[in-house]
Amino acid sequence: MDLFAELDQKLEVVLSQFERYKQTIAELKDNLAAKDQALLAKDRALKEAEAALEQITREKEMVRQRIDKILNRLKILDLGEAT
Repeated sequence: MDLFAELDQKLEVVLSQFERYKQTIAELKDNLAAKDQALLAKDRALKEAEAALEQITREKEMVRQRIDKILNRLKILDLGEAT
């Protein structure tokens, strides 16, 4: 086999590997982009859940304050009846 044929054969092997590497890189980039999108979606869902939890906590505090106010008014009534 002459040197040019051998060089041509080796070049074909290198080019074939290069194309496989390019394809693998493209697939990895696609996978990374998909995972980034999934992570962003989870982040949005987490922020929405945190906002909902904050709202519930505020509402719970308002209800607690109203109940305390009602209980205090009832105490005043009980004190008035006790005398």
